[in-house]
Amino acid sequence: MVKSFTDDLLVPFAKYLENYGTWDISSQGASILIPHSHFHFDKILFLPKRLYYSADKTWNFIASVPIISKNQFKQNDIKLYQNLKCIEAEVKKLGVLKKKFRFQEHSISLKLQEEIPSFETRSFLTEILNEDRDLMQLMNNISPENLQIQLYSPRIQTSSIKEYINQFKIYYQNPEEIIWNIAIEKYLDSIISKKKYTLVLDSIIQALDLCAIHVIRGTNIIKSRM
Repeated sequence: MVKSFTDDLLVPFAKYLENYGTWDISSQGASILIPHSHFHFDKILFLPKRLYYSADKTWNFIASVPIISKNQFKQNDIKLYQNLKCIEAEVKKLGVLKKKFRFQEHSISLKLQEEIPSFETRSFLTEILNEDRDLMQLMNNISPENLQIQLYSPRIQTSSIKEYINQFKIYYQNPEEIIWNIAIEKYLDSIISKKKYTLVLDSIIQALDLCAIHVIRGTNIIKSRM
């Protein structure tokens, strides 16, 4: 097991997840899991997120699904990127006592739709995801704090949504690659039962892989229609 430069992987799930792959370190010094070959993503990045009201933290499990690399990206792939950007998705929690989960169009996409004339959100991916009963059962197992499916774009450092959109417009017109990022955020420290803990971890990996299968399928369908 490789130790991260940032968090030293001081988390109980580090050893368990070796069942799914091998640990490595990203170029930025973060912990990544390189999965066994039968998975549909090429790595999982692990990022802690401090809770503002305590010293506890949630963990983001971010699976990367490369579609077109920088070396292979061509001018006519710009339109594909722009079409795929319109189908980004996130999970919405429904209910109070008994939570249910449903995929919807990403909130950022709805903002982009207001600012970019050619941009129009589509429910194409969310419909595929919501129809997958196995995936929805995994959502119930995990009960994630958040789940987002977005295309990679360079990080924009701003707390202003308007400034974010203004800066993103530049990359939207001239993207360099197509990579899907699937991020599941989960607070694990409150899980006392070992059986429940491993169930949640297994469900996270399975959900990431199912989402990866769906974004690959969705990408191929949209590409075939262009």
